[in-house]
Amino acid sequence: MKKAINPKNAQFPLPVVLVSCCDSEGNDNIITVAMTTNICRKIPHLGIVINGEKYSAKLIKETREFAVNIPNAEMIKKVDFCGESHGDQIDKFAQTKLTKIDSQLIRPKIIKECPINIECKLKDIYSIESSNLFIGEIVKTHIDEDILDSDGKIIYLKLNPIVYAEKRYYNLRNSIGYRGFSKKQ
Repeated sequence: MKKAINPKNAQFPLPVVLVSCCDSEGNDNIITVAMTTNICRKIPHLGIVINGEKYSAKLIKETREFAVNIPNAEMIKKVDFCGESHGDQIDKFAQTKLTKIDSQLIRPKIIKECPINIECKLKDIYSIESSNLFIGEIVKTHIDEDILDSDGKIIYLKLNPIVYAEKRYYNLRNSIGYRGFSKKQ
């Protein structure tokens, strides 16, 4: 029997990303975000949720650009630090020793240590209660070649991404199927 409870976000786990952003003068920041989603495939877009009027939300609103950097599980301490520290008080790049790389099409830097970097231009913002959903049009994607197979597809077990659920971090262990496998038996 199922238990009925009050409304709750239950579609976990969610991927954990490092969002890099900057102000109009080029001062950089990183925020850890676990509420992310792909929005569209034809013209690729993604969404990130940042609560309230956090420093990073203000920077993204100011420059209308951000980068989504997908870390691997080996980076977990730096990822958590970026989520627990305030970018208006400290330089998270300096504190974590993460390496800034110039983006190709946006002002915010991408993070060298992250195997995947996605440059985004802000398309829209939706505010719901205390949260802001930032919709970004993906304008450039960078992927480390050592996590790609011979067809150019990402090997997610090699990427070893971090996922988040109920205030805990996890990683992936095994592939358990592929799209359409149930019809091929």
